[in-house]
Amino acid sequence: MSEAVRHTLDHAYSHHIQRLIITGNFALLAGLAPAEVCDWYLAVYADAYEWVELPNTLGMALYGDGGILGSKPYAASGAYIHRMSNFCDGCAYNPTEALTDNACPFNALYWDFLARNEDRLRGNPRLPYVYANWDRMTEDRRQALRAKAADTLQRMEDGKL
Repeated sequence: MSEAVRHTLDHAYSHHIQRLIITGNFALLAGLAPAEVCDWYLAVYADAYEWVELPNTLGMALYGDGGILGSKPYAASGAYIHRMSNFCDGCAYNPTEALTDNACPFNALYWDFLARNEDRLRGNPRLPYVYANWDRMTEDRRQALRAKAADTLQRMEDGKL
């Protein structure tokens, strides 16, 4: 996250992967207000125009249109970020871990997002395997993931992460 935001602030630009998979994905998983994220994108990117940015940010990255543009939320875990980018190289967090001290924060946030939005998303035809994985987890693991996500967001709020 820090590298993607730093690059954005330094250059008023970032690659599609940084915008979608890093900052947009984080905003989605963390439950940030879509309108505020859209405003931030418009303010920080030199190439941001509403006619392009709003569909990409609101519809694709944030699923803020409820699925009009994208057929499913573009939510991703640390493992996906690791496969699709080099952002995990040299990171202190392990993209394959979810509950350990060095677990990638995106992992617990990912599962928490799916749990928070289960009523809306479980029936999505593109998400049955995701929810099958959730269903295979023990209740203790699901609760631990939700607690880890809450702790991650609180630590961020407190400036400790």
